[in-house]
Amino acid sequence: MRHYFVACSHKESEYFTFTEQFNNVNFTFKSCPDVFSKNQLDYGSLVLVENILEREELFGGKIMDMCCGYGTIGILLSKFLSAEYYLSDVNSTAVELAKVNAKLNKTNIHEDNIFVSDLFEQIDINFNHIVSNPPIKVGKKVLLAFVDGSYEHLEVGGTLTLVIKKNLGADSLKKYLIEKFGNAEIWDRDKGYYILHSKKMA
Repeated sequence: MRHYFVACSHKESEYFTFTEQFNNVNFTFKSCPDVFSKNQLDYGSLVLVENILEREELFGGKIMDMCCGYGTIGILLSKFLSAEYYLSDVNSTAVELAKVNAKLNKTNIHEDNIFVSDLFEQIDINFNHIVSNPPIKVGKKVLLAFVDGSYEHLEVGGTLTLVIKKNLGADSLKKYLIEKFGNAEIWDRDKGYYILHSKKMA
């Protein structure tokens, strides 16, 4: 593992692990400063995963966890939902953590399927489903580019499912999803988090 820490900009002493339980399964995550929700699993991400698992019959094939951070969504899903998983983030430190966490939690996610990409810049395949807790605070332009890229990288019949806080633009994002996909559902509202779901029809 030491080569992993050497490749990062953080000191080895800054890395730590924490354990949380989800669906009666214990998960261990390695984390460090400067990654999203570094000390605990983000509540919005957990709500997203719960909603997907409640509708697991809708999901399968290739699933991309875009803006994966240290791997929360993809790793949790992979323990309960059979699919071919891909995880991507613009932050190279987060991606390295996601690779470590996929192994720590004994997932079947192939290391080569976890990689650095600025949204879809380095991606040349399409997916059946894209799931995400996108980086809302980086601005509307990036968020809309994320939606556009998702649409272009979904197979026909594929879906985009994401979580966003109402006060960070859930209503306007839903409107844009309708513009782009022709449809958008609100699957859940939980403590200010909205789960939005759109399907690529053609």
